[in-house]
Amino acid sequence: MIFIRRRYYIWLIKAYFKRWKRTIVGSLVIGAFLFFAILLGFRNYIEPLLQRKVEKVGLIGIYSLNNLPEDVLYKISFGLTTVDANGEVKPAAAKSWEIKDNGKTYIFYLREDLFFDNGEKLTSDKIELSFKDVKKNIINPSTISYTLKNPYAPFIATVAKPIFTRGLAGLGEFKVTNIDLNSGFVRSITLDNKLDYRIKKIIYFYPTTESLKIAFTLGEVEKIEGLEDLNIKNSNLEKWNNVVVTKNVNHKKLVALFYNNNDNLLSNKKIRQALSYALPDEFDEGQRAYSSILPESAFFNESLNYQINDVDIAKTYIESANLTKKDLKIEITTTKEYEKIAEKIAESWKKIGIETKIKISDDITGNFQVQLYPFKIPKDPDQYVLWHSDQQNNIAHYKNLRIDKLLEDGRKTDNLNDRIKIYRDFQKYMLDDVPASILYFPYTYSLERRLK
Repeated sequence: MIFIRRRYYIWLIKAYFKRWKRTIVGSLVIGAFLFFAILLGFRNYIEPLLQRKVEKVGLIGIYSLNNLPEDVLYKISFGLTTVDANGEVKPAAAKSWEIKDNGKTYIFYLREDLFFDNGEKLTSDKIELSFKDVKKNIINPSTISYTLKNPYAPFIATVAKPIFTRGLAGLGEFKVTNIDLNSGFVRSITLDNKLDYRIKKIIYFYPTTESLKIAFTLGEVEKIEGLEDLNIKNSNLEKWNNVVVTKNVNHKKLVALFYNNNDNLLSNKKIRQALSYALPDEFDEGQRAYSSILPESAFFNESLNYQINDVDIAKTYIESANLTKKDLKIEITTTKEYEKIAEKIAESWKKIGIETKIKISDDITGNFQVQLYPFKIPKDPDQYVLWHSDQQNNIAHYKNLRIDKLLEDGRKTDNLNDRIKIYRDFQKYMLDDVPASILYFPYTYSLERRLK
């Protein structure tokens, strides 16, 4: 009985398959095709959305929400204008602008396609850029003006400062999704790419260079930026097999020797010229520089013969100064970070008969003979606060009526060609007068753990 039933079911299956063979085979083929199509689609489109690329980056510095570094802020937003590598100002959030009232009023016309991260449209009332002694006026939702007391040509570059609304909501490539604070200071900030959901950055801040290097070796961060040396505990990170090192030039900072122009010895222009001619041709720590204006800038004076380092010429200037050997003594004040640079300079000056002492101090004050220290390069070529004779930040105590006039004219004139001529003249006279010797743009290094 069981045998008969088994034969019956076998016959039934064969008959069913014979009748519906094409349908069954077609269904299997279509099913297999759909299965692999769905699998392929999941791997190519769905899975990448779920697998986010998280980049953990370490930076040096102690920051609050009010003073985050520019490199981070410009990832999140941009300003009314932007300044390119040549120093030229171009549109950003403002599609165009007008300058009226002899350079005292700036009217900006906003783009109408911009939205903050929180979904709010960019309108003039949401622009919180404010400046001391500058009157802001909201003309209409797409027009805003700023009125200054006096003409100030660098203002057009000043408004390149990133625009934010509530909660660091910006207009840029990334948006802030998390901020980790510790006693009011930012420990980390998380940024999501607005165009590609898979890209995510977590930026960690470390108080010292050494703490950042240790964090990298422990795997807390996969990438570090802004290092000026690669040494760590008698080792060199560049020699590690699993580390990729990228060498960069920091064009935002210059290392220079400031000469105290009130000093009995250094008030003599010939001595300053001699010291400048005797400096080394190169510095391992950075790209040699001779002007405080970037070589890529439209304002840079290419016609000047900057790269003269000649001991014989330096000796000639020393001899013409008619000083005794006991008078030729100089003290360089600097920090521990630049001690080796100071030693190299002292060796160079020794060749022209200058006895040089090095003073290491954490307190860089106005009481010095020669000061070795870095300074920040502004986006605009205006350097009024550094070199004008009535400015407190003129630490070299430099006084030159011609330079004063050029600096005054440079910040009053908004015509690009006129400003280019002014700042090229500025460089020419500064190179001759040598209130300071420009040394180098420091090298910085980015380190990234090599993918296995």
